[in-house]
Amino acid sequence: MQTWYLTNWERVQLELIQADEEGKDIKDYNEKVKSIENEPYDKREKYSGLLLGELNQLPVKDDFPYKEPNTLEEIKNNIIEVPKIDINLSDEIIYDKIYGAWLGRIAGNWLGQPLEVYSMAMGKNSIKAFLKEIGKWPLNEYIDFDLDDMIYEKFKLDKNLKKYSYDKGHSPEDDDINYTVLCLEIIKKYGYDFTSEDVAEAWLNCLPILHTCTAERVAYSNLCQLIMPPESAIYRNPYREWIGAMIRGDFWGYINPGNPWEAAEYAYRDASVSHIKNGIYGEMFVSAMLASAYVFDNPIDVINAGLCVIPKLSRLSLAIQDVINWSKIEPDWEKCLNRIYEKYGHYNVVHTINNACIVALSLIYGNKDFGKSICLAVMSGLDTDCNAATVGSIVGLMLGAKRLPDRFIEPICDTAMTGVYGYNKVKVPDLTKETLNLIRKR
Repeated sequence: MQTWYLTNWERVQLELIQADEEGKDIKDYNEKVKSIENEPYDKREKYSGLLLGELNQLPVKDDFPYKEPNTLEEIKNNIIEVPKIDINLSDEIIYDKIYGAWLGRIAGNWLGQPLEVYSMAMGKNSIKAFLKEIGKWPLNEYIDFDLDDMIYEKFKLDKNLKKYSYDKGHSPEDDDINYTVLCLEIIKKYGYDFTSEDVAEAWLNCLPILHTCTAERVAYSNLCQLIMPPESAIYRNPYREWIGAMIRGDFWGYINPGNPWEAAEYAYRDASVSHIKNGIYGEMFVSAMLASAYVFDNPIDVINAGLCVIPKLSRLSLAIQDVINWSKIEPDWEKCLNRIYEKYGHYNVVHTINNACIVALSLIYGNKDFGKSICLAVMSGLDTDCNAATVGSIVGLMLGAKRLPDRFIEPICDTAMTGVYGYNKVKVPDLTKETLNLIRKR
């Protein structure tokens, strides 16, 4: 049986890294963890659990230079003023933008999905070498994986990719799309006043545990033991600042046109089930960008709207500000990307902070060119499908469906597969209509 993310031994090794990144003093714990490595499974699991508890209780050091609160009230006290955005769009325009966001998210996800595992294992330089070898650098379309076996051997590609096809009449299931659809279901069932407990219940009702990853899988396991939010995000969960919440933020922006703080507040309720600190901020950041993308025409303005809803002295906020500043002095996107890897490459490949930097880079250098933007997100490496999905969603909403390029949109055939109960095979126009109807009902 698949046990990824669920054993205490796996978690405690990652907890050492997570606790250190949060500003805790872990010097006494490296040896403690190492000392149980060769113990029998049951004993190692028991002691790993005890160490997870001890590490969780460690205080943040007094000299930690960042301010990273967890409660919504504390977050609100540590942000800059959120701008008021005037919005005066017809239902026809809003529909087109929502449609573009759904299609853009699906297309970006689909572009990045086949390279996700390869990117995490081999890195951005291997992606570049592979794409150059097959004549696809710089990337500007979906990749045909019907390649010679020698290519697969040279680049250590999974030969199952040979079966990967963009000719199925629908996009494949992926957690990046599952959560966006599940957020729609949450609003339909619980309304705009939904709670974190409602989100938790929706997960248990609609999403099998093995369709989740990292922080979500741990939180799911915690919920089954009646460990409720916000404790579900904390208990034995070393993935609590990874990207899982950031990929769940889009829908809250879709249903809050021009209202980034409201979108961020919804994102907070959702993220608190599985994440803390920068994990929560990532979802708030994305939701606010999408809420503002209805109105703003410049990607930098959209990014700044996202920054307005997260603590200004958090690691995430400062990292995104770095990307903005680097983009002003580096006309070459790859040089900016290298700066991201140099400063933030120590984070796990699926951490919120480094991946959010790639989202920002792709938006800035893509400059509202849909194809270029999502391709930059994939060529930049790390979590390729998550980042391209987020970028595609934002640019898709900014442009609207009518302005998206056929080469990325036509293969979707307006149809997506999901792992969400009751939404196995969904039509994108139906998702769009339901989203618009929810906005109208407010």
